[in-house]
Amino acid sequence: MDVDSALEMVRLAQHRPDSAVREDVAEAIETLVATTARTYSNQSATYAEARTGNPWEKDLELTDTLLAAVRDRISTGKIDCAESRWKLLDVGAGYGRDVLRFSKESDVEPFALENAPGFVSALSALEASGELSPGSVIAADMRSMSDIPDSSFHCVRNHAALHHLPVVPFDLGADAAMAEARRVLVPGGVLYVLVKSGDGVSMIDTNEGLGGRFFQLFTPSLLESLLRRNGFSVDVLEELLESRQSGDVGWIFLLGTAV
Repeated sequence: MDVDSALEMVRLAQHRPDSAVREDVAEAIETLVATTARTYSNQSATYAEARTGNPWEKDLELTDTLLAAVRDRISTGKIDCAESRWKLLDVGAGYGRDVLRFSKESDVEPFALENAPGFVSALSALEASGELSPGSVIAADMRSMSDIPDSSFHCVRNHAALHHLPVVPFDLGADAAMAEARRVLVPGGVLYVLVKSGDGVSMIDTNEGLGGRFFQLFTPSLLESLLRRNGFSVDVLEELLESRQSGDVGWIFLLGTAV
């Protein structure tokens, strides 16, 4: 299935679900995921340069908010954590910018999950150099983390990754990813999500030399309903705006709890 046909199939599933066939929708999602992963792999160095050279100040604030939320839940007994370090899974870890920051927190044991081969190679190099702990890089799709046991993490962070999966019926796409996030979280664990805001699905080139990637744009209600039906409460939901040279980008930030 080519990309244009895959987009049309996803739109059919979203707007006329009774007319969509599960197997066809699944094939469409695989096409879009593979295309996006290939784009990131081919442009992994360009992506790293773009994100390192133009940092968004809000990123640090959101990270601090996440750290404070998990630490508060542990200190008040809402998350059971007997270990000296709590475990964080960074889903869609990219070239490792953020997981490296988490590795500098004395009470955090971070793990990086990534499906784009170019980024996996970059993360593995960090692991080999000792900048990331041995065994902390997981090459997998966020929809199928079968190598990770249930209730393994105190926090799952999905920063600008979930929007590369469509919201469709049949427990596919974004629903599969959120179901897996809930499965690997301990009860009371914290989920962090940051997605692009808007409406609909499309292949988007953000004019940063990265090429076209699939995006599911989210409204607050779409994101909230996705999380609630997959076992999360919603504690914080905030709409944000980032100014880039290529144009303003709208975001939705959410913190949820595994219930």
